[in-house]
Amino acid sequence: MFSWGEDYRSSFRLKKGSGVQSSGGVQLLDLSFQVQVLSVGLNVLGFVKPTGEAFIIRTNQSEEGRRTNGKQKFIKEEIRALSCGDDVVTMVTNRGEIFCVDSNISPFAPSCPVAFSHLTVTQVACGKQHSLAMTKDGQVYTWGLDSRGQLGLGERNSGAGSPQHLRSVSSIPVVRISAGGDQSFVLSVSGGVFGWGRNDRGQLGLGDTADRHTPAAVEHLNRKTAVRVSCGEEHTAVLTKGGAVFTFGSGRYGQLGHNSSQDELRPRLVAELWGAKVTEIACGRFHTLVRTDSMKVYSFGRNDQQQLGRGEDSPPSVPLPVPLQQLCATSGLVIENIFAGGDSSFATCVHKKDLCRRLKNDETPPSVENMVDTWISGCDSKLLKKIKKEIHETFSSASCMNRSFLSQSKDKHFQTSPDYPGLDFSLAQSVFKKLLKKEVLSTEVQAAVVQLLPALDGNPVGVEGLRVFLVLNELLHVIQKLKKQPNTRLAEEVAAAVQKLSPENLQIIGSWWASLPSAVMIRHVKAWRSALSVVLHIWPVPRRSIRNMLLVLRDMYNACKKKIPEKTFYVEMDQIILQEDLQLWRAASKTKDGNPPPLILCDFRFVLDLKLKKLIFDNNSLITQREHQTPQQMGFYLRWIPQAGPDYFCLNVKRASLLEDSFLQLAAAPLSDLRKPLVVHFDEDSKVTDVYKRDFFHHLFLRIVSDKPEMFMFNDSETLVWFSSEASEENVVNFYLFGVLCGLALYNNSIVHMSFPLVLFKKLLDVEPTLEDMIEFSEAVGGSLKYILDYEDDDLEDQDFTFKIHWDGMDVDLDPQDPQKAVTSQNKKQFIDAYVNYAFNTSVEKVFQEFQRGFFQVCDQRLLKLFHPHELQGMLVGEAVYDWEVLRQNTRYGWDCPLTHPTIQMFWEVFDELNEEKRKDFLWFLTGFRRAPVLGLKQIQMEIQVTQIQSGSPDQHFPESLTCHSTLLLPLYSTKEVMRDRLTEALKPERGFMRAEQDPDPGSSVILTQEQY
Repeated sequence: MFSWGEDYRSSFRLKKGSGVQSSGGVQLLDLSFQVQVLSVGLNVLGFVKPTGEAFIIRTNQSEEGRRTNGKQKFIKEEIRALSCGDDVVTMVTNRGEIFCVDSNISPFAPSCPVAFSHLTVTQVACGKQHSLAMTKDGQVYTWGLDSRGQLGLGERNSGAGSPQHLRSVSSIPVVRISAGGDQSFVLSVSGGVFGWGRNDRGQLGLGDTADRHTPAAVEHLNRKTAVRVSCGEEHTAVLTKGGAVFTFGSGRYGQLGHNSSQDELRPRLVAELWGAKVTEIACGRFHTLVRTDSMKVYSFGRNDQQQLGRGEDSPPSVPLPVPLQQLCATSGLVIENIFAGGDSSFATCVHKKDLCRRLKNDETPPSVENMVDTWISGCDSKLLKKIKKEIHETFSSASCMNRSFLSQSKDKHFQTSPDYPGLDFSLAQSVFKKLLKKEVLSTEVQAAVVQLLPALDGNPVGVEGLRVFLVLNELLHVIQKLKKQPNTRLAEEVAAAVQKLSPENLQIIGSWWASLPSAVMIRHVKAWRSALSVVLHIWPVPRRSIRNMLLVLRDMYNACKKKIPEKTFYVEMDQIILQEDLQLWRAASKTKDGNPPPLILCDFRFVLDLKLKKLIFDNNSLITQREHQTPQQMGFYLRWIPQAGPDYFCLNVKRASLLEDSFLQLAAAPLSDLRKPLVVHFDEDSKVTDVYKRDFFHHLFLRIVSDKPEMFMFNDSETLVWFSSEASEENVVNFYLFGVLCGLALYNNSIVHMSFPLVLFKKLLDVEPTLEDMIEFSEAVGGSLKYILDYEDDDLEDQDFTFKIHWDGMDVDLDPQDPQKAVTSQNKKQFIDAYVNYAFNTSVEKVFQEFQRGFFQVCDQRLLKLFHPHELQGMLVGEAVYDWEVLRQNTRYGWDCPLTHPTIQMFWEVFDELNEEKRKDFLWFLTGFRRAPVLGLKQIQMEIQVTQIQSGSPDQHFPESLTCHSTLLLPLYSTKEVMRDRLTEALKPERGFMRAEQDPDPGSSVILTQEQY
């Protein structure tokens, strides 16, 4: 072994003739044994042989300041690692026990701290007067003096005589600990460096000189792939996997290696080592050693004791080689390890063949896959108790969980950041599948995780501490796949743990979810969706658990909604839950008396499919209608037959003056009447029939557009309408009434004919219009704007586009301060946004406000937030997608006319021959609506009945329909041709409405082909 700096020759048991000194002060100590571990403090040195024998050498100082080293003394324990403070030596045995020796007390008496009596320790590190220890499951303990926060336990105190668990890093997958002076560090598996304690010279690398009393991440080392940290008294060195060295802290002795004596408050690359791949670092009090892959040793820093091992004239702040190679070559040796501490330096050396053998035999920790294979192979043997213990240690430790499923390909996990978790989800899925197939192992894993969850840190010091929350998604997924009746306790506990996370950490997890492949996203969402479906059927309802799961799903939805279909989040749930939730929502909206809030409405609309949303809206409308009736009319049936009277909002209109009558009566109606069930009477006909209401909305909206064209502007193809920007005061009032009509139609579950673009429904739901809305409304204008947006050259201003536009027959300056302002590559986005904003917001602000006010006089604005714009559009105007085969499959037949009945067969043959427009006419004839319901034709269950004609020939009669029940009544026609003729005549769109204007007698089936109930 080579030694330089403070002289320890007299303390080691040397062979005769050892200790020849070189010109730089390097001494070759010819030992009769190998040194495996060595550590030096201010007054004590300890070392360990490969056999586990440990020795301590005490240094004493006289009153005159003269230091003398004692002889090595044997410690009767099998030691694998040790570290020295100023006076204390902390050691770890091969069994994982920890012993401490105070070298001031003679004879040396190793003692084991009580806190470690049931723990397995793997590493120790000592500063001047404090110590750190790391256990097998990655937990860190500190004790000793805490004058500068070096214990990391919080606000400054005098210290801790017994080891204290450092909970702030309990979730971090710690692989190494380090201490020196009054500072401490831990290193994570993915290169995260965390420091605390004294920082007056910047030795924590945090960019300032303030002490830290709790661990803080050294952000400037993120993604630098740090693999080693070594501490001096006032400085720190960090080694990366690529062989680079960063130093920071005090530079007054040149110990940072930057050819300067300046302090560095942040990690700085030692550029003077550029080109050399460093494999090991070691810090003394005020000097630093590094070893390269070519077995060269460099030193820099203080040299008053010749601890640099080179001439006193050489610059101490520049890394220069220690002249060991010539000595090694003479002896046939190579450098194995370097050690530094106090004012001393050491380098152990071995023969080349021995070094190769040792490198080959270096132990690497077993992978989680290998551990699982071992557990599975031994779970039926006498080793089961030991296996259970190992499983518990692994899965009850956040540190272990966070380092077990790393993405090892190209060391990707070293790139862990707030945007990337560094996890291999396929590995996690594979491991859990293997484990959970064995019931005894599955039970132990889940029990360990349940124990872990309450102890998880809601604000871990580094992002690596959050990996466990993603890993547990894979566990939940596998549990649900392998278990027919999964226990939801684990999912409930995980959801509760997630809610303890700070908003910043929830945002990081959201970013991680967003970075995952779609298949992994969907897997995780389905795991939570399945668990929630089970919990929703538990009685009494576990409200807190359900809300926690919904919050988890909401975070996932916000992160992933642009990458996976929204239907992935839809949860199956009992209608009773929704009805109860609706009642709670209604109660909460009326009073603040402490009633429990609703579970789902309206914060978690994403778990509801359109069918459930519509059910909620329709039920709310039904309840509201009953609340506006007299008590004897109220009830809780889903359907009832309305009767005209004061408990209903009745419109008495004439077909010839449909629009005028409607607007006059709506303008005069009390607001409370609008919330009652709507009944429509045509031409003083007192009959109450739902078909009149459907006819009313169908024809009235056609009349509004045709009779009041000044209220609207049409697009170029005249297929869509928008509000006119030149509305008169009279029309402003009409827009309010128009809004009331739209609200009434939605509130009374009717489909209307209204050719408005999607942007109308966006605005009703407070969603801002976009360029896509302009493209939908006007292909010409939208196309031009898209051309400008996509234009990539820098000469856009040469295209002569300005901020002056022509809209709705008027010229408009989008920038009145600069009317001739040209559109350029720099302001094109501003121009497009201004154009869209003017067209859909500014130009129609007043009329839209009136329309919106009228609409929400009837419909509950808050409940409509459940819907997306396209869903609200579909509910009001129906869908233009027709799956006629679904209508056929959904059809029922009367008891006396099965599908094989000749009349039924003839009808379907005739129906199949109809063109698309005629089929839409048939839908209007059958239901009163020409467009499909928002949920599609599966929402319609047609019933076909064959009717017996009492007098005359069946061929003289038209088909009839009971619109409210979607029932088709077919006479027994003699031939297919007759059926085609009669059905085609009956389907003429204006037949029922126009004929009834001439002859309102509803008794003739030839005249009125849509019957009422």
